Amino acid sequence: MSERLFFMIEGGKALDLVKHHIAEIKRVGEQSRQLARELDVKEVSTSKSNGVVVAVHFAGERHPDFKKPDKWGSRPKKGTDWASRFATQKGYEDASTLIQRSLNVPCQISYSFPEKGSGMQHIGFPFQECGFLFLGEEGPYAMWIPDVAHDVREKEEKGWIVDEPAKSFKAEFEGCRRIELEEWQIIVAQHKLAKKQDQKEAA
Repeated sequence: MSERLFFMIEGGKALDLVKHHIAEIKRVGEQSRQLARELDVKEVSTSKSNGVVVAVHFAGERHPDFKKPDKWGSRPKKGTDWASRFATQKGYEDASTLIQRSLNVPCQISYSFPEKGSGMQHIGFPFQECGFLFLGEEGPYAMWIPDVAHDVREKEEKGWIVDEPAKSFKAEFEGCRRIELEEWQIIVAQHKLAKKQDQKEAA
């Protein structure tokens, strides 16, 4: 699996992206709460990829338009109005796809061998190749991407010929500063400590 690179987001396009992503998470969350209110359920199961409701948990009698529950809850029966409602939910774009698409981060390497033949390899953990880190709507913000150059170097050291765009990709983004994961972990710890201190003072 590819190594990860971490960046503090302080400006530029990446800052616009993370703020948009957070706003979308809030929008989809409210959409899900509205749906739950209409069905009079207190718990819903949502998609990890886009946040939309995929099943609900009825506290009492199950709505006739819904199937018997599985471990995720009850899903609407095909052809019902609720099936249509579920299908028309508008989810958010997952962070990994958003970062790859908007910042042109290659998450696969195509290569060929000196003699003959070629291949392709995925970079990073599937569906989590890239991602955002944030402690709240107002930040601070960070993001990670796979270490593309590391994977390219490994292939080239074997004598393989790596294709573009991975070959020339540079992990440089306007308004972003490279950090180590531990730096972000320190920021999180400081945030938690400050929150505890505020709670003590307010008590």
